[in-house]
Amino acid sequence: MPFWKKDPVKKEIFTNVAEGLRQVYKSKLLPLEETYRFHEFHSPQLDDCDFSAKPMVLLVGQYSVGKTTFIRYLLNEDFPGIRIGPEPTTDSFIAIMNNDHAGTIPGNALVVDP
Repeated sequence: MPFWKKDPVKKEIFTNVAEGLRQVYKSKLLPLEETYRFHEFHSPQLDDCDFSAKPMVLLVGQYSVGKTTFIRYLLNEDFPGIRIGPEPTTDSFIAIMNNDHAGTIPGNALVVDP
């Protein structure tokens, strides 16, 4: 085959996005990171659990810009500890997690929990 013509690209089909990203990372990026010792100066290599972990969302912003409203929209329901008002109503942070029963844990307690 002449040098100016490329071989046809093999298309891979993945059953889900996380599995596809994991395979591409292991076959393409990880060897490059190891060659240039990327893990020694930036961040450790990604493990399988990094690709299968549930996503986390962090909302940060000034008061009264719609953070709580956005969370209510994502959840399709109110959550425990919700306070909405015209003045600043949140002076701390909360973590919202999926569970069988609703509950609240203060952010300062989460920070010190081992």
